[in-house]
Amino acid sequence: MTRDVIVVPPELLLAEAWAIMQRERIRHLPVVNAGALLGIVSDRDVLLRASVGVNGQVAVDTRELVGAAMTPAPFVCGMTTPVDELVRVMTEKKIDAIPVVSANDRLVGLVTTTDLLLLLVDGGRQLPFDFEIHETTIPTT
Repeated sequence: MTRDVIVVPPELLLAEAWAIMQRERIRHLPVVNAGALLGIVSDRDVLLRASVGVNGQVAVDTRELVGAAMTPAPFVCGMTTPVDELVRVMTEKKIDAIPVVSANDRLVGLVTTTDLLLLLVDGGRQLPFDFEIHETTIPTT
């Protein structure tokens, strides 16, 4: 459903992942290595490991990596998974995002609760959609 997906590598600093989430106004980042899905990191994963700084802002440990904070091997769906099944799984498992993978287990998209709510407005459109994956690289210092 989310066609323009930003992904991050497990070696990215969690603080940098948090900065991406804040800048892009998103709550989930699939974690990939060479296009293969390893896990997903959410704003909740970050906030569980963060503290409140002296300025009232969220302070994320600048040494922790995404790979240590992510949920490994998340529940995934295929491009033809029925929407009612996605809703059932997401509500039962209390998850807000499900990575969409191809037949060869490559990440092709992300379904979020926001996407599902927008389906109500759009009249119940079905998967599949065209997806774009944007890989985040680790900055060199």
